[in-house]
Amino acid sequence: MPATRALTVRLARTVVAEVAPEELPAFDLLADPYLRGADGSGPSGDPRPGPAPVAETATPIVTMVSAAVAGAVLDGTSAEAEKAGGRLVRQVVAVFRRRPGAPVPIEWTPRRLAELREVARRRALALGLDENAAATLADAVIGALTRPPDPG
Repeated sequence: MPATRALTVRLARTVVAEVAPEELPAFDLLADPYLRGADGSGPSGDPRPGPAPVAETATPIVTMVSAAVAGAVLDGTSAEAEKAGGRLVRQVVAVFRRRPGAPVPIEWTPRRLAELREVARRRALALGLDENAAATLADAVIGALTRPPDPG
């Protein structure tokens, strides 16, 4: 599973567990069309054409917002990795691929977290959420991002 997809799934599943736990049994089915890349977003969080989200469920919107953040995380690590000699990329890949052993925590700066929150908020707004809902979803995705992955 590519790193962007793995991170997107982890973020979306974590947020759905918090905001719509009743959707977890159907998570894979609901999220799959939005994980194929047809409706993902670039680092700016601008939407690309794709299927409209299913209004009755949270999973599609959470997945698309998570994909925007995952893309921004992994795109943003490229420049940082050049400065850090690849250390940051290795940390990101190790954490999100759930390699055996203790995960290496990623050290997020407040500025970077604010940038990623804005990516999530803008993507949520582009998907039709109102400002309050977009801000709440952005906070939940950033919370999921900073939480260590569950072991196993």
